Amino acid sequence: MNQPAISELSEKNPFSYESLLSTRATLTPSAVCWAATSQLYVGCVEGYLLVVDIENLSVSVLFNPAADDAILELKNFYFQALTLSSNGLIAVGKEGVVHCLQIRRTQTSITQTWQLDRPVSAAMVSPDNGTLLLSANTGQIYLLNPGNSDQIEKVLDVLSGSFLTAALLHTDKNICVSLREGGVLELWSSNGSSLGSLPLQTEVTSLACCPIAHYAAVGTASGKVLFIDLNSETQLRLVHEVYLYHSAVAHLVFDQEGHYLLCSGSDLHLYVLDARPSTMFSVIGFIDVPDCVLSLSTQCLSSSEKVNVLVLCASQEDEKNDGSLLMVFSLPLKNIAGPDCVDRNGCLYIVEVFRYIVPIPLTSCALGVNEVFAYCHRQKTLQRFQLPKGTGGLSSQQVVQLNLKEEVKGHLLGPVSLLLSPDCMWLASIGRDGSLRIRSTSSVEDYCELWCHSCCLGGIRTVSFSQDGQTLVTTGFKDGSLLCINFRAVDAYDKKGKRFSQYRQAMSMETAFNSENPILITLPEWDQETPVSCKKTEETEVSSATSIDVTEQDESYLPIASSPTWFESRQEEIVKEDNKQYTETKKNLRETIKELRETIQKMLRENESLPEEQFNLNVEEQKRLDTMVEQEAERVRAEIEQEIIEKCYLRDVMKRERWDSMMIKPRTIRAFHSEMAVKNYPLKERTEKELEEIRRVHNMRKIEKAACKLRDLKKNSSEQEEEQDEEGHEAENTALNGSISAQLGYTSPCIYNQFSLQTVEQRINQIILFQDLIYSIKMAFNSDFEALLKRKLQELKRLQDRNKNIREVMQKLNVKQTLWEPSLTDNEWPERVLIVDDSEIKAEKYLTPEQREQEERERLEKESRLTAQSDDSRERALDDMMEGVLEVKKIDILKVEIPPPEFVVTKADIQWSEEEKKTYKEYEKNVKDLNEEKEKYKRGLEIEIKKLQESIKDATEKFDESLTKLFEKKLTSTLAIYQEELKITYLADSVHTVDEMNNQEQDLKLKLEQLLANKMKTEKDLMRYEDEVEQFQYLYENVVADDKLLDNEFRKGFADQPKHVTDQLYKLFKRRPRVQRLRAQTEHASNLFKQHGPNSFQAPDGLSQMLTAMAEMDAPENMPKGLSPFIWEKFCVVRKAKVESEHRMKMKALNLAEMQAFLHRRSDEDNACLEEIELHFEALQSLRSKRNQHLMNTTVQVVLPQGQVETSTADWTAETAETDFIVLHKSVIDNLKDNIRRLAEQNIASMEARREVRKDIIQLEWEHRVMNKKIEDLNDKKKDMKMLRLSKEDMKCLGKKDQNAYMLEKIIMLEKSIAFMKQTHKRSIHQRMKKLKRINKKMAKIEQSTADFEKELPYLQVTVSELRHIYEAADTEENEAKEREERYQEIIHRRDLADLARAQSEELDILWNEVERLERRNFPSLDQMKYN
Repeated sequence: MNQPAISELSEKNPFSYESLLSTRATLTPSAVCWAATSQLYVGCVEGYLLVVDIENLSVSVLFNPAADDAILELKNFYFQALTLSSNGLIAVGKEGVVHCLQIRRTQTSITQTWQLDRPVSAAMVSPDNGTLLLSANTGQIYLLNPGNSDQIEKVLDVLSGSFLTAALLHTDKNICVSLREGGVLELWSSNGSSLGSLPLQTEVTSLACCPIAHYAAVGTASGKVLFIDLNSETQLRLVHEVYLYHSAVAHLVFDQEGHYLLCSGSDLHLYVLDARPSTMFSVIGFIDVPDCVLSLSTQCLSSSEKVNVLVLCASQEDEKNDGSLLMVFSLPLKNIAGPDCVDRNGCLYIVEVFRYIVPIPLTSCALGVNEVFAYCHRQKTLQRFQLPKGTGGLSSQQVVQLNLKEEVKGHLLGPVSLLLSPDCMWLASIGRDGSLRIRSTSSVEDYCELWCHSCCLGGIRTVSFSQDGQTLVTTGFKDGSLLCINFRAVDAYDKKGKRFSQYRQAMSMETAFNSENPILITLPEWDQETPVSCKKTEETEVSSATSIDVTEQDESYLPIASSPTWFESRQEEIVKEDNKQYTETKKNLRETIKELRETIQKMLRENESLPEEQFNLNVEEQKRLDTMVEQEAERVRAEIEQEIIEKCYLRDVMKRERWDSMMIKPRTIRAFHSEMAVKNYPLKERTEKELEEIRRVHNMRKIEKAACKLRDLKKNSSEQEEEQDEEGHEAENTALNGSISAQLGYTSPCIYNQFSLQTVEQRINQIILFQDLIYSIKMAFNSDFEALLKRKLQELKRLQDRNKNIREVMQKLNVKQTLWEPSLTDNEWPERVLIVDDSEIKAEKYLTPEQREQEERERLEKESRLTAQSDDSRERALDDMMEGVLEVKKIDILKVEIPPPEFVVTKADIQWSEEEKKTYKEYEKNVKDLNEEKEKYKRGLEIEIKKLQESIKDATEKFDESLTKLFEKKLTSTLAIYQEELKITYLADSVHTVDEMNNQEQDLKLKLEQLLANKMKTEKDLMRYEDEVEQFQYLYENVVADDKLLDNEFRKGFADQPKHVTDQLYKLFKRRPRVQRLRAQTEHASNLFKQHGPNSFQAPDGLSQMLTAMAEMDAPENMPKGLSPFIWEKFCVVRKAKVESEHRMKMKALNLAEMQAFLHRRSDEDNACLEEIELHFEALQSLRSKRNQHLMNTTVQVVLPQGQVETSTADWTAETAETDFIVLHKSVIDNLKDNIRRLAEQNIASMEARREVRKDIIQLEWEHRVMNKKIEDLNDKKKDMKMLRLSKEDMKCLGKKDQNAYMLEKIIMLEKSIAFMKQTHKRSIHQRMKKLKRINKKMAKIEQSTADFEKELPYLQVTVSELRHIYEAADTEENEAKEREERYQEIIHRRDLADLARAQSEELDILWNEVERLERRNFPSLDQMKYN
């Protein structure tokens, strides 16, 4: 209660609250319930129990935990729930304690106490106040009967809460280990069934499964790491725990081979634990990190015998969930726990520690092979970083900037987590958008996306890979679902090359599992009271001493000072050791320092006297290092050679499967002057089995045809008719064959007619023949393809020769021009892809010294050979003899130049003599002739170039025309192949349908046999039951006859008595006492038809009650007056016999009725069985007829020209989908159209004639109708005038003598009211104008906001559509179910409204009729007024 509430109550009640609540300023109510006196019991968090009087508004304290006489059990009690029962007030505490409180006035006492195994959140009492129901938030429900027993019964134990995380156990069964938020660890099978569970009774944070033993490590919020044995699926055990942090454990990660377990929390220590059960999961040490760890990833390299660890740390500049500092270090696989690697405090000495920084902070990362995959939430991108190789000279404190290598788009909603598969081939990413993306590490751009969980419920929380990387398991944030995904890679590398890289790792892990898992099974279950052996290691002692019982923890548990962490325990041990050694060290410290000083001085003096050679480098150490380097190089070289061998093996396998197995390789021919390309049909060589099957079918068809010919020879009369039919229908053969293969010349005489396929064997043989026909079509086309390909090769060779000539001519003309030189592409020459040229290799080739020497010798030999060829004396002698004009006599004419005379250069024109002038004229003439000859030669060369180019163009164009024809042939061949394949599809579907019908027939036969056997059994039982019913009915008739005999013999027995006495006795004989009637006891069906003999009957309780009542009636007091006691006793005996007979008859009648009802039910069951047999028999007959009809009505493929088929334009609904059509000739359709057109013209002419006549008839009818309507209107006006109703004002107006004055007065009043209405209207208009201005201002603001919203609308629409797509993809089934339910409720609501409206309309009609009746009765008409 707060202070204002207390002060308000204190004003009405003088009770002082400050005196009672002096220890607490305020109270916090936590539980409330009603008392039997309409009061409220209120329990508080502080332990107070109050009672509130609602009527007087007063509060009384029933229990004060601060009082001196307070109950000890309730002093620290937390009231979780209160409820009132017949035994007292039930109070439930947060610690799982339940008290039954007895309240007497202001005194409170505990009468009963129960202890539960977990905290309870709610309590409720049954309506009869006898049973108490308790429920816990973790899914448990308990029943308690406080009055009868103290035993608590657990009614329901359902695991509840969302999944916190899940991981796949490293077994062949794909067992999943999940962890719920309530602290429950569960095992799931691959089919989704729960195998076992273990409640940890603590708040958990993380989970990891060991790959070398069947156990799981669980991190808790209290800083502990729990180790759970999972070998027994039905009995999970806690075998060990380690206390590491005072805060929650954030990350738990095993390396891929299970050597180490890495653990991180909120402090700056990253612990490394030995994952082997043989070492009792000892803590090896810790590594200091600069800030809190955001992500943790490992990479185990068995070849290098070390484990690489990647840590993403946050820095001071980063936000809460982002980090830009990456820390990479390596852990050796051996000798890590020794004193050389771990100091006294437990800190690990790690030599290789590298620090990297990224430009933009990251949220998650994963370590690959020499690369890092990370996710940036700010940019919503997935990034790849390459780790630098040359990091040998870096110090541990030096930070290197990582450059981004690749970046792709990420998830829609973040933050996003990354996980790398154990084989480092696949990268999985999850986000809050609910999608799981799986990428190949070789190419992160392409990914496979799965929508696993709804983004509305938080998306995906965690993801885990199996050991083989082919199974994933995901958990959602709030949807409480666990999803298992089977992922199969289809590339060849995943199938074949993967076993080379994982064989060694699998063998080592199997060896470790065989040695470690038996040790895990033998470990005892962990207990706080387990004695600690003095012979254990130091780590085991510390971990066992610091562990506590998990079951005793709750949500508010905090480690106390008596439970130190591993680091604190290590510090305490160091302090103890130092304290033990401190005394001796203090005594000997000065002496030791003095001895050391003297020793150092002595060493210095000795070093001065020694020679300098003693201080040189150690040669042996240098040799050892060189040897080690050579060994490492040999190892790397062996790895590279192994990788090359693997790739060669993979290439050979792919080549053998995809290339060598093909009889006809896939090729393409491309045109020279267009983009047209024609491909051939790749074919594999047919197996011997296929050829044998084809030969078998051909032989069978030959035999069938021979038999048909012999049968046709006997029918001589029908042969001529068949020949005439064949001549008349030659044009229709192509259409009826169902394909154009016959037109192309590809046909087989063995192929069946489409209309003669009546059996399944014929259809299977037809499929084989069609496949053989398709093969022959492809082979025929491939032969033409090969011929054209050879022609192209010849054309290319000719083109190269002509280009060579053109190039020589262009060289003579000194013309530089690029020539068109086509070549074969890779599709035309696919063998070239399988051959690697030296020019394609970009990397430098590595050569050994021997190879370099060999290459140098070959180069020198080649140079000497070329030098010898260039120095050919024979050719030089021939050239000298012919003066160099052997081949350039006519080719060098363009280079020939006539030198001018010498005097042209030495003398001027005036100084020339006549002879020199003549010589100069001859020189000019010769030059002119030479130039003319050069021009003539040039023109000849140009003409030659044009001819060569035209010949190239003509040849290539002709080839393109041939390729076009081949392309057309390819189209027709493909069409024919598709038509044959369509036939094969129809036939295969028909065969499959017949097989299904045969299977259905076998099932029906089996069911029919079972029903017939059951029918025979029921018939036998029914006959036996009928006999038993007849026997029992005979017994019942005897009992009825005996009863009637007793009734008839009564008067004979008392015939000697007077008549009135006899009548009175007969009335008493018929009288029966009133006793409680017993219900008929129905016996079991198996007991109805037992033998009921007369001696086997026993009177039930009803007979005994009747006899007891009859004994009271037989008392002498009830004897009639005047009757002797002897007669009365005789009468009582007879009446008793009569009562027993009646009771016996009733019991027999009840048994007979039950037996007859049972017999009737068995008869009905027999009839139902007979009907079911008839139904099955009818179904079997129907199935056989359907199968026969299916075999007779074969699907026929018909080829018809385009535009020659006409069908109905009606909708193709389910009713018309199987309508039969008739194929007719086009001439029949044309004649039918002409007849329709002629009849339509005649019909139109007759219709026009009828229209004119009908127009006049309609006009007369319209005029007649108008006159009738006028008559009806006049009659209605007449009735209205007769039934005119007059108001009081009308009566008053009629009663006035001066009508004008009355009308004038009325006009004045109306004018006043009109003036007042105008004034009011003006005022309202003024107000409306003001309101309109305000609305306009508001509209302007709304328009402005609408414009802003329209700008944002496209982005919002994109977001909404994405979310709708995500929601619809995740919750399609739930939405459909919800929509169906809403539509169903809407239909029901509409139906109810329609019924209600119909009922109300009927009621209104009745009321209106009643109103009209009353009005006619109350208001007089004009005729009545006039009469009166």
